Amino acid sequence: MSPRSSSPNFLTCPIGEPPSGRGSAHASTSPAPAEIPFEEPTAITPVAQPLRTERASSIPAIAPVGAVAKDAPQAHAHTPSKKTPPPVERRAPSPYARRRKRVWPWAVFVVMLVVGAATGPAAYALVRAGWSAQAAKTSLNQAVAHVGERDISAAVEDLDAAHGHLVSARASLRGVGFWRDMPSIGTQVRALEDAASAGVATVDGLRGLLGVAASLLDASSAVDLATGALVNPVEGHRSYQELSPEEKREMLARLSRALPDIRVAQAKVAVALEAWERIPQDRLVAPLRTAFQPIAEQLPRLKRTLDEAIPFLEVLVPLAGYPTPTTYLVVLQNSDEIRATGGFLGTWGILQIDGGDIGTFAFDDVYALDRLAGAGWNEVPPAPIKERLGVPAWFFRDANWSPDFPTSAERLSDFYVRETQAGTGQAPTRPDGVIALNAPFFEGLLRMTGPITVDDVTFTADNFFDELEYEVEQRFLEKGISEAQRKQILLKLGEELLARLTDLPASRWPDLLDLVTDSLTHKQIQMYARDATLLAKLDAFGWTGRAKPTQGDFLWVIDSNLAALKTDGVMDKEVQYTLDARNPARPLATVTLRYTNRAPGFQEFRYTRYRDYVRLYVPEGAELVEVRGAMKDDRYRTGGRAVAGAVDTYRDLGKTVFGAFWSIEPGSTQELVFSYHLPPAAVADIAAGTYRLDIPKQSGNDEGTWALDLRFGKNIKRAMPSEEPSRFGDAAYQADLDSAVDRTVEITF
Repeated sequence: MSPRSSSPNFLTCPIGEPPSGRGSAHASTSPAPAEIPFEEPTAITPVAQPLRTERASSIPAIAPVGAVAKDAPQAHAHTPSKKTPPPVERRAPSPYARRRKRVWPWAVFVVMLVVGAATGPAAYALVRAGWSAQAAKTSLNQAVAHVGERDISAAVEDLDAAHGHLVSARASLRGVGFWRDMPSIGTQVRALEDAASAGVATVDGLRGLLGVAASLLDASSAVDLATGALVNPVEGHRSYQELSPEEKREMLARLSRALPDIRVAQAKVAVALEAWERIPQDRLVAPLRTAFQPIAEQLPRLKRTLDEAIPFLEVLVPLAGYPTPTTYLVVLQNSDEIRATGGFLGTWGILQIDGGDIGTFAFDDVYALDRLAGAGWNEVPPAPIKERLGVPAWFFRDANWSPDFPTSAERLSDFYVRETQAGTGQAPTRPDGVIALNAPFFEGLLRMTGPITVDDVTFTADNFFDELEYEVEQRFLEKGISEAQRKQILLKLGEELLARLTDLPASRWPDLLDLVTDSLTHKQIQMYARDATLLAKLDAFGWTGRAKPTQGDFLWVIDSNLAALKTDGVMDKEVQYTLDARNPARPLATVTLRYTNRAPGFQEFRYTRYRDYVRLYVPEGAELVEVRGAMKDDRYRTGGRAVAGAVDTYRDLGKTVFGAFWSIEPGSTQELVFSYHLPPAAVADIAAGTYRLDIPKQSGNDEGTWALDLRFGKNIKRAMPSEEPSRFGDAAYQADLDSAVDRTVEITF
């Protein structure tokens, strides 16, 4: 290393210059010392240290390069008053520092080990749960595929496997330890636990349903669910007609025995759906959310199906004549000639069922039954029937006057027994129930069976009603058929239709079931049973056409076509309901009926002026203010001009009723307006923040429209059905509804 330069180093040289001319007495005679070499540090960067002077006497001074050496003792003895700081001491690393350097890698390792020990089981549990969920998804998809292939044994195995995977997923999640209570990951874990529990409950329910389905598929022997073996199952190509009476009865018996198991499955599915709805879906990690997606999508649908199917099965078994045979009075209602329960009763019949096997199924013309009553029949008809139809007595054909179908069904059953007895001298067995069928139901059946040809007439879903009307009103004359036999074609059509339906393969039975339930919902089918328990179940479904109780405001519009042929088929019916409830003590309601007769003119057997006796069923205690548009009779009978008519006010079915007659000429539109004060009780709930309006559908009125304009003294917060968004936020409710089903409006303030 080269010698130091004359420039002093700020780390090794004292601050300031040595004193000049103030050396010792020996300075001139002392030999010049050799230059002191200085080694630059090679590994450690110099760091400035504070000057230490308290121990200067024990540390020899290092002279600058070129300075004259002094005698050490003298230098010590003659130290100037201004002390020179010593150089910074460079010391070797302490043992503690050396130990610290060796320990820190081990500390990192230990921390990693602790973290791994804490998170490893949790991570493993989550991975295992995810794998199990994916495996369950695969098994569920396979089960669905096997059910579609009618491979019950394989489907049972798949569901068992899915159940095991989901149980494993739930068990794995319990191994995450304290992470379950952590704010973020804990949410995931708890959500996954709920999802796994929902999956387990769902699969449990599906296994129970599959067991029931397997049992029903085998109508002649037990099903071994352990092996999935089926003996003589009802294959998809077999029809109801091909089943023996014993097989049909056994199927109903098994269904009856299976109902408790189906209810258990329903309860499990309900628990599963409740658990699933508690899960924060947006916080589930994507892979697991995907794995549970089939369950999430199918659960609501499965619950809805079970909720609808179980009560239906509960009534289907006794309706199908199990365990005891049943007899039904069946009436066909023509909605183009509307009456209170749906239409004019042109045709009636008796249906007998024993254990699912149809025995008697015969239809006849309603006038043939009424002719049996004879001249001695003296039932007094309601005043509108007597006045508008000019009939001396009340017969079976007009007995469905009450819009409450159970009331009318009881009267129909009574008239059937007494009219038959009057004509034959023998009273028939009183029917166990009454079933009313409207024309749209038959149109749906023809869509399933395809066209049917009877007596060279082809009936389709599109022309069914038109062709039938022409046959029984006009063509029978052209064919030389007597009036008493004019509806024989309907009997033949019914027999062929029943044969086609019972010949449908088992794979089409769900479609037929859907058609029946949809027709019941839309009141195209109404049912009544004398058995109180069965009737209560039918009531719970809303299948009896029973008048609803008043739970606030209420409006039921009932049309009755009186001598207007089939003109309802060309009538446009709009009802506008306006309510001013800004003064709850005196709410004013206005109902405006705006009907249009679209008939192209008068047709001998089909269309004429519309003659309607309309009834408004409103909350009991309503007070009529005025009526505009009521008529004494149609213009033909009042000299070509409209003459104001009276309004009937009375009480029926726990309601106040306003009744009036009016008539509408072909090609014209008229209005009939009722204004009345509602009883304060009808809107009393407004003070508590709610309002309810029930608008039942009249059976047969399938295409009417309702325009609502309801005004209150406070802003609306929520309404069902909802208004258009542009109408939100004010104190009025305005909406347009249709008459396809019963409607309920609920408003919250």
